[in-house]
Amino acid sequence: MRIDELIAAESEAAERNPDAEFQPGTKVTRGHSRTRTLQVRLNNEEFAVLAAAAEQRGVPASTLARELLLSQLAEPASTPQAVIARMRADLDALASTVA
Repeated sequence: MRIDELIAAESEAAERNPDAEFQPGTKVTRGHSRTRTLQVRLNNEEFAVLAAAAEQRGVPASTLARELLLSQLAEPASTPQAVIARMRADLDALASTVA
């Protein structure tokens, strides 16, 4: 069986039986309200810093990135340009600690 056929078969089986027992370590992500994906490009050093910080906090790198982004956007009176500039500066500062 090809990998795409296996994935399709497993997907269909999961949809037919949503209450099936999960294997240990399985992460369920159904039912959340986040349906949009944002692609962000980082160089190796930037990603390493993000991944290390996420590991320290015990969360996936994408979760930490989302939390950081949302916390910056939540600041009152922040323009999108100011948020982006601050994020770039923060990433540059983090990247410089790796070099």
